[in-house]
Amino acid sequence: MLIRILYFERASIIAAVVCSLIVAGLLKGIIGVGMPVVALPLLSLFIDIKSAAMLLSMPLIFSNLPQALEGGKTGRCLMQLTPVILGMIPGVFLGVRVLLALDANVAKTIAGLVLMGVGGVTLLAPKLQLQSRLVLPTGITFGFFGGILGGIAAMPGPLVFIFLLAKGLRGKAFTKEASLYLVVSAGLLAILLTASRQFNWLDVSVSTAAMLPVVLGMYVGQHMRDKIAPDTFKKLVLIAVIAAGVDLLRHGFFS
Repeated sequence: MLIRILYFERASIIAAVVCSLIVAGLLKGIIGVGMPVVALPLLSLFIDIKSAAMLLSMPLIFSNLPQALEGGKTGRCLMQLTPVILGMIPGVFLGVRVLLALDANVAKTIAGLVLMGVGGVTLLAPKLQLQSRLVLPTGITFGFFGGILGGIAAMPGPLVFIFLLAKGLRGKAFTKEASLYLVVSAGLLAILLTASRQFNWLDVSVSTAAMLPVVLGMYVGQHMRDKIAPDTFKKLVLIAVIAAGVDLLRHGFFS
């Protein structure tokens, strides 16, 4: 499906897709997270939701891999993520099944609701504090629903990030667990989409090539990091994401 876009879409559409990936990488470079939250609404203006999810799968893996491996003790970190991963696996399976079975307008409607919900929760969520006895069931629950969002909209992270913060993780510990989770969930997403009849390994190659504009955006974003207050930038981005969700709903209902 991605190969068809390269062959049959106008050069202006391909250029718009590349620019969307650069902007998403810019956000990743400035605040360290949030690439698909910006990329999906931008990409959905030019290509369908299913192709956007496939296109983002490999950049999600490669952009988070260095942070996932940083500092060593990756095996121990993976064990700490076990509750989330146990929930995420069936969640991604279900999310991908829903995504591949949906009509394009229904997919836009669901993606719009997802964007509004994730943006609103991330923007307004209070500081949560989990008791140790609740870590296992809460991790499985958040992992499951995060997996569903990952399968439907290539956004496995935001709900799980809330769980990791509630678990008390901050700084490098948070970044490592969050990045490792994104690598695992995006890897599963890529495998499931590639195994379907709608995508193949050539689409994986296109998704891998999409990492180039993302890296360019990340490079620029990292150099802008000291000039923009991350909290202010993040709030502005989330407001834009909610607005993009509203626009997706409009297209889903009235197209």
